[in-house]
Amino acid sequence: MKSVSNVISWVLMPILMPIYALLLVMFFPSEPINVFSNDSLFFIPLQNKIVLLLYYFMFSVFAPGMLYILLKKLKLITSLEMNEQNERKIPMVIMSISCLFLFYLLTSNNFRLPKYIYGLCLSGAVIVSLFTLLNMYLKVSLHATGVGILSGFIIAYFAEQVYFEIWILALSFIISGLVLTSRLYLEKHTPKELIIGYSFSFLVTFLLNLYYPFG
Repeated sequence: MKSVSNVISWVLMPILMPIYALLLVMFFPSEPINVFSNDSLFFIPLQNKIVLLLYYFMFSVFAPGMLYILLKKLKLITSLEMNEQNERKIPMVIMSISCLFLFYLLTSNNFRLPKYIYGLCLSGAVIVSLFTLLNMYLKVSLHATGVGILSGFIIAYFAEQVYFEIWILALSFIISGLVLTSRLYLEKHTPKELIIGYSFSFLVTFLLNLYYPFG
């Protein structure tokens, strides 16, 4: 069971959650309530999907991942899982800046993208920034935060679809359950740390993606 929990923790790492979320809504059929809103991720051209995924991969996975490896080589963190509360500040600041930079790049072009593309990276920036401050007092689970973002994003997206694949919604909660159970089994976090990480990130992601651009 321990080996299975470790595999789940690595396959479902927090930095991969935005990619998984986008893949699930981009490549499985859905139909928006308002067909004139131009906010469907399923109907955007394939080449645009690939470009957007590459943007997200570069700034939510590759860039921060490489910097985390550098921090480990410099012995500023003991492991890529960042198990120690006191060594999370720099990696979390890096992720927050990376999300904000991605948001800036996406909003500075002349093309209007579906609002969820902006909302997802903005959610990451807001959540990680707040958790960076909270980390001084509580070791919030980053894995729980990741699956909270996944579930919150998918529910916000499907809330504005007249048709969608219901199994994706179920899958997001199954993934969340697996991650939370694994982190608890490995004794990486207390139930309180898991609940706060999941519930807060879920709520923030849901609201930011549903109501973006707040006008």
